Amino acid sequence: MITSLDSITVPTLVIVGAQDTDYLAAADYMARKIPTARKVVIENARHAANMDQPEAFNIAVREFLDHL
Repeated sequence: MITSLDSITVPTLVIVGAQDTDYLAAADYMARKIPTARKVVIENARHAANMDQPEAFNIAVREFLDHL
């Protein structure tokens, strides 16, 4: 499935917490491979960025949706 990321044609938001060291590289990879991807790194957040920094997470999602 990861080999087909470049076939995704819909707008895609890749969110990762800045302290989620296990997934930073994966987020970079996905953002590079998905042509329509936008990557947002949430500062002071780990894997559950929506729980660690809910306001920053919500802003990122709203800004993404506003540009659809």
